Amino acid sequence: MTDHALLNESGLHNYYGRLITQHVPAYPTGGTRGQRTCLGFFGGLSGNGIYVHVKTTAGGSADRMHKFEYDGYTYAHLNVHNSVTFYTYSGSASPYTPSLENWGEAGGGIVNYYYSSSDDKIVIVLQTNGSYTGGFLYHQTGQTHVQHDCDVLAVAQSTSDSGVY
Repeated sequence: MTDHALLNESGLHNYYGRLITQHVPAYPTGGTRGQRTCLGFFGGLSGNGIYVHVKTTAGGSADRMHKFEYDGYTYAHLNVHNSVTFYTYSGSASPYTPSLENWGEAGGGIVNYYYSSSDDKIVIVLQTNGSYTGGFLYHQTGQTHVQHDCDVLAVAQSTSDSGVY
């Protein structure tokens, strides 16, 4: 019998069952696996704003650990690659022990760790330009304080790096 692969809503399968299980939230014997999710491609929108506000489904005051990573490019073929890791805790609208790292050749990407929106959602702020700029935003979580279901609720552009949502 020839082996085959099938991709459906629950993952990648072959004749014997699921092939890739990294995105299953828990190990059969306990513990938690990690997950990395691409939230999409983001670049400059129309108008004069240089900041893109990405409102996520993740709660700003839930007890969670998050890592967001931006991998993109800017004008003059420069690489933009940075990442922020932080905790969110009940009763706090700002990140706890944030760490922002930049490995790229140019500025931009994640510039405001996050702020909590008026409806308690995490908003990540990206610095972009309307021309020749863009990149992918990833969300990663794992082990403890996990948030496997992070997604994008809304996107807006502004001349300010905070306060849109």
